[in-house]
Amino acid sequence: MHVLNSVGYGLALVISRIGIFVLAAAVGLGLPLLWIWIGSQVQGSTVPSAAALAVVHVGLIGSLILIVAVFSYFVERSKSRERARVDWMRGQSEVKTSQTLVGTHPLELVIIFAVFIDIIVMAVWFFLFADPGTPVGQG
Repeated sequence: MHVLNSVGYGLALVISRIGIFVLAAAVGLGLPLLWIWIGSQVQGSTVPSAAALAVVHVGLIGSLILIVAVFSYFVERSKSRERARVDWMRGQSEVKTSQTLVGTHPLELVIIFAVFIDIIVMAVWFFLFADPGTPVGQG
């Protein structure tokens, strides 16, 4: 019975980590691409327009603020259920909690991984695919 519990716990851990990574990719890549697509639909021609840029910026910032508000509500709600005693109130025989990534809430991990995904994609695009163009004055 103990083996089945540990296998179930391990499977749940793997599924939650995959879910965190998928949600991070959706927030980090999917949301910006969605707003770029919406901005391209607002734009009438191939020339960039101020309206399209405004739609992308306002929409993306608004969406991220909304996601952060929803995530912070759920994080605070779940953390309020398990109030741990502060270190100075613990007995000498109690174990002190350490501040590691293990104790981080899954929704906070989504934001952390979304930032890492964005940094990696930007670095790959910048170093491998970005064209610097013609230097000014050398035409």
